[in-house]
Amino acid sequence: MKKRILIALSLLLIAAMLTFAACGKKPAQEPTTAAPDTTAAPVSETPSETQSETPSETQTAAPDTTAAPDTTTVPVQDTTAAPVPDTTAAPDNNAAQTDFSGYDKAQILNYLAAAINKTKSYTGNITVNHKESFTSTVTNVTPGGALVTQALNFVKDLVLKPSEEVYSFSGGTATTSEGETTQLLLPKDKAFSLPLEGVANATIANEGDKVHVVLTLSPEEVNSLAAVPAYNSSSIGYLNLDGKFKIIQIQELTIKYPGSKIDAFVRADGYVDSVTYTITLDASAKAKGMGITGTADFNGDQVEIWKINW
Repeated sequence: MKKRILIALSLLLIAAMLTFAACGKKPAQEPTTAAPDTTAAPVSETPSETQSETPSETQTAAPDTTAAPDTTTVPVQDTTAAPVPDTTAAPDNNAAQTDFSGYDKAQILNYLAAAINKTKSYTGNITVNHKESFTSTVTNVTPGGALVTQALNFVKDLVLKPSEEVYSFSGGTATTSEGETTQLLLPKDKAFSLPLEGVANATIANEGDKVHVVLTLSPEEVNSLAAVPAYNSSSIGYLNLDGKFKIIQIQELTIKYPGSKIDAFVRADGYVDSVTYTITLDASAKAKGMGITGTADFNGDQVEIWKINW
């Protein structure tokens, strides 16, 4: 998510700078921006679903009734302690399939949440083929009109190029080529905890030896730099702009998430095999800097594909 957020932020800043240039004004200094923080506001995490080992039963020898009573206290075995799960063992994909024909939206959400969190809890060494692509447009740049809008879209096309990378996970995390630490699957730094009201539509079906699950998120909108979209932040990620603007004053801001999508294939053993995240974003901003006020809109999709090499 860091690349998506960094690019969207950069485009908004470029739009503002080009707007100033179109009016014949030059900035007093270059804008300095810190790398955007994709960390969402704390949300309740869904406990990861892990495989448990069954503790063996302890066999007790028959007591010797002829011996003198032993007054020594025998330690009582704690049968309530939970066994420690082995999260490094290779998953077994030979479990029987389930009939999902009667599943409702809540059951589908619970199924996918369990699969994602189970996968995120895996700590063995594993690689993931990661692909990322963008489709976006910058519009309504004022002042400046068509010329500035055309120039801005040209810059956007140079920046928003598809990328492919192999992530190497160990201990549950990997470091990307951008230097970002990420967990296995999204959200990148916490458990999947999407609430039921955040699901607009859900489908589930057996396809071959996999279970195909598709969730479409409910639309949501934020109107300030500090606001956090509850549904996207708890399942994928979001555009975090808080504290990223230094010399530009954001007077108006609207960021809409009209319906992001999670399209996953789950193995019969409950681990995720692959997942495609589609994040849809519509943003508009009115900014003021160096005595000039400008506006710009940005809308588009980012698609991330994660294929786990079990």
